[in-house]
Amino acid sequence: MTKIATALIAVLFLLAPLSGCFGSEEVVEEEVVVVVDHNTHKHPNPKLEALLMDFEGEQFIAGNVIHPHPMEVRVVWTMLSADGISSGDNLATDINGSWRFDFDVEDRSENITITFRAHSLAEEKWSNNLTITIPANNTVEDEDTENNNDNSTENNTEDGNNDSGNETNDSNNETGVNSPPICDAGSDLNANVDQELQLDASGSSDPDGDALENMSWQITEKPEGSTATIVAGALNQTANATITPDLIGNYTIRFTADDGEYLCNDSIQLEVEEITTPSISPATITQILAKGSVMTDITFANDGGKHIENWEVSPELPSGINFDSGIISGTPSEVLEETTFTIYANNSVGSDSSTLRLTIFENSYAEDMAQFWLDFFQCQTNEDSPMVDDLDTNGDDNHQCEVSITLNSTHVIITTNGIPNHDFESTNACTQGNDCTTAQNYEWSIPRNPTVDTTGGHNSNACPEANGDYQCAAERGAIAVAINGVPIYGPEDGPGGDAVAAEHGAFVEDRQPIDLGICHGHNAMGGTYHYHADSNCMHWHPETGENIKDDYDMSTPQAVAQNTYDGNHSQVIGVAYDGYPIYGFWGYDDDLNIVEMKSSYELKDGETGYNGIDDYQYTDGLGHLDVCNGHFGPTPEFPLGIYHYHSTMQNSAGEMGFPYFLICYHGEADQSSSGGNGNGNGEGADCSGHGETWGPGIGPPPEGCGGGGGGQAASHENPVETVVGNVLQFNPLALVLVGLVGYRPGSKIKF
Repeated sequence: MTKIATALIAVLFLLAPLSGCFGSEEVVEEEVVVVVDHNTHKHPNPKLEALLMDFEGEQFIAGNVIHPHPMEVRVVWTMLSADGISSGDNLATDINGSWRFDFDVEDRSENITITFRAHSLAEEKWSNNLTITIPANNTVEDEDTENNNDNSTENNTEDGNNDSGNETNDSNNETGVNSPPICDAGSDLNANVDQELQLDASGSSDPDGDALENMSWQITEKPEGSTATIVAGALNQTANATITPDLIGNYTIRFTADDGEYLCNDSIQLEVEEITTPSISPATITQILAKGSVMTDITFANDGGKHIENWEVSPELPSGINFDSGIISGTPSEVLEETTFTIYANNSVGSDSSTLRLTIFENSYAEDMAQFWLDFFQCQTNEDSPMVDDLDTNGDDNHQCEVSITLNSTHVIITTNGIPNHDFESTNACTQGNDCTTAQNYEWSIPRNPTVDTTGGHNSNACPEANGDYQCAAERGAIAVAINGVPIYGPEDGPGGDAVAAEHGAFVEDRQPIDLGICHGHNAMGGTYHYHADSNCMHWHPETGENIKDDYDMSTPQAVAQNTYDGNHSQVIGVAYDGYPIYGFWGYDDDLNIVEMKSSYELKDGETGYNGIDDYQYTDGLGHLDVCNGHFGPTPEFPLGIYHYHSTMQNSAGEMGFPYFLICYHGEADQSSSGGNGNGNGEGADCSGHGETWGPGIGPPPEGCGGGGGGQAASHENPVETVVGNVLQFNPLALVLVGLVGYRPGSKIKF
């Protein structure tokens, strides 16, 4: 008997349970199906035994599974060699738990390491790893076999494949028995065809601190026809590698390493898609920032194209603002006038771009509005007050607007003569009655620090849609003052209809002739020029050869708004009695795009505006503005946001933009100190015959009926700060009151 035969008999005796695994493949075991309720019938983890066999020139590994139901167990394996990594699963076991692993007997210059693991299918339980090393030579001498047998026995013991179970494992850990390493191939990847990718398994580790050996990368799955390969450093030296996919599809990439005893592996998925030109959004964005305040991040998203390779911005962003991977962030540290930046997203196919309009302001008006009004009110000196003409008179009138501003501790006191800073038309009161525009003596007291009105419970007769939540503006007469010192009136005309709607032919005004003239302005009795809508004429500057009478287009509401559009946010045009600013037609929507601001009021069914306020209803969300015709948001001067009103000429349905300026006050307003409000007692007066026996061009109204102009102002006992050339001087000032009789508040005259 040969030494090999003797050794084989000994092995067969030691591994009696493996007796079925050494026969020829012609021996077929009949599979016995065992049905077990694993919810109530629990078993320990499966265990493995195995030996490297050399029998009559044939090498193989014979193994056995230790488990009450061995046919429910499958054996998986991973083999590491100089040629790379291979793996398989579901080595079948017979009824006795025996299994066999065959491999080719060839000349080998290096050892081959195979790691086995048993898997209980029903219970999802795993055995410990069992590692077998196949020597480099093509045959196995007896002493090698014996060594391997010894190694296998040691492995089995270390894996806990004995009756002591966890107790053995605990004992081994305490005595420093080796633990398997942990492989980490990194995160799944997305890429383009022909894009070089970095593979990084540097997150792999060994619990015992052992150095990882035999590190290797392998493509285990790739699209049909792909010839992509992995370029890696020398075996045992690096956890990094590169791959350049050559076809669209999915790739599976595996990383393997060992600690000299145990093997680990981890796989990642690589998805390769067709590269297309990027498509980024938003296409245009406007941002108003305050110097020294942290901005909200601006993120540009890739909506359509694949795989942005790099981002660019031109010109360079101002200091304090960063741009990284399509995100703009930071804290601006310098002031910047509106500047256009272009954001580029690029890849190998093409690029797409977005536009950023960026403005950075000093946040100088945050605490006190006094300086704001000092900066923006016109006509404070003769130098910035042009000579203007009433186009309804003969010859040049050489009118000149005058504005002076004084301050006390709580209010801005604005004194004006009511003359606009542009050519104008007095209209009917002048042409029919020679009561043309004249200089007035108006005075308004405006809060330096506007405060939101949270009181509620207000009289809502003049603005029923506000439901008493806010204080109503006067039905007729002044409700605000323009920055050139001209009173701003509400939407109603003398008879009680919608003055602006009548001007644009929405209905026939058969009670009293209504002519607003250019800029939607005219004068009432006493020469009191005022606006009913669109005061942006003060910002309209005729080109050479033009004049406001012939070239300012007021033919349609759309034309009026377009007269002031230059692509930017409108300038401030006035201040309401609550201290909040009024801007022109153009403002920022919720996305900071510059749009024509639209009123949220619409005509009630069957109405035309003939009955003024009563013909309109507020519909939340119809336009951009709230029930008072304002909203909270940024403006060029208040990048962090402020409540403000807008003049409007349309609603979102294309109807008239009632109430044109405002109809109630979002903030706390003191209307008793207003100038030119046209409000009087009028109690019990007989006001019949308006437009027939009295009116513009006919004669003055009866006492107590009012004529749509004039007003009153209150005195101020506090010492004030006199402003000369925007320099504050402290002097007592007796403020002059001028009052003209007007309509009784809350009343309407209708015929």
